[in-house]
Amino acid sequence: MKGPNNQYPLNSVSKLFNAQFHFVQFLTYILILGFGVTIGVIFSFYLKDCNFSLQFTQLSLSSFPRTPPMPPPTAKPERSNQTQTQTQTQTQTQTQTQTETQTQSSHAGLKEFLKPHVMHEMDDEELLWRASMNAKIPDYPFDRVPKVAFMFLTRGPVFLAPLWEQFFEGHEGYYSIYVHSNPSYNGSRPESPVFQGRRIPSKEVEWGNVNMIEAERRLLANALLDISNQRFVLLSESCIPLFNFSTIYSYLMNSTQNYVMAFDDPSSVGRGRYSIRMLPEISLRQWRKGSQWFEMDRELALEVVSDRKYFPVFQEYCKGSCYADEHSCQRM
Repeated sequence: MKGPNNQYPLNSVSKLFNAQFHFVQFLTYILILGFGVTIGVIFSFYLKDCNFSLQFTQLSLSSFPRTPPMPPPTAKPERSNQTQTQTQTQTQTQTQTQTETQTQSSHAGLKEFLKPHVMHEMDDEELLWRASMNAKIPDYPFDRVPKVAFMFLTRGPVFLAPLWEQFFEGHEGYYSIYVHSNPSYNGSRPESPVFQGRRIPSKEVEWGNVNMIEAERRLLANALLDISNQRFVLLSESCIPLFNFSTIYSYLMNSTQNYVMAFDDPSSVGRGRYSIRMLPEISLRQWRKGSQWFEMDRELALEVVSDRKYFPVFQEYCKGSCYADEHSCQRM
């Protein structure tokens, strides 16, 4: 049996051991607490850094322009089969109508094909070539009313237009009018209705120069484009009619002659203008003089605009005091 002295050391050892155990436990709690506080502080600093980075990123992104969102696709309304069929039928009908209209407009009759135009863009070479065409069949396949072409070679306006207007009044369809004026003339004076729109494309003309013949040929060529023109009269702005229209028209249409003045003038203003360089096309024996104003039929007018033999000779050698307009047509 143990005595009290033996139990005292055991209690002392037990107490000492419990005290040490509590101290170790307390120290462990302190370490865990310190570790937890340390982790909490570190984690709090980390959260602050993340919040700052997030704010900086948002600020950077807000500085860029925002792209507007794409609009939602619009749903196309569904069309019934009947509506589609009607639309296709209407489209085909419109296309057919346009095709028929184009076909009708592209087909022109003979009269439309031969219809002359006073204003055109042909140069002299093209104009003379076109005007030199002549039908070999004498009978016309349509009703043709022969007309008189009145060709006015002027420097400006036709000053006696009111008189000519009275002359032509009531005889539409029996005459044609062509005016070759100086290109510098701007048409400031009001034109008489009968002369309105009758100016042809013209060039500079000088009195006594060879370009006077060119102007005459240009007038004849434009007048020949109208297949109905049968007689051709060259006039100036100072010419006036001495008889009424019916008398002149009847006389010219029933005439079988051309009215071109031509005579042999042995003086210096006749044969004196001849140049030996015109040989062999034109000899002195063939040299004639006359007035530049004329009246001729369609056959002779075609010969004048088609001339490639004598006209180049006048262009080359009849200059200065030769006055080609008084000798060129007389050679024809």
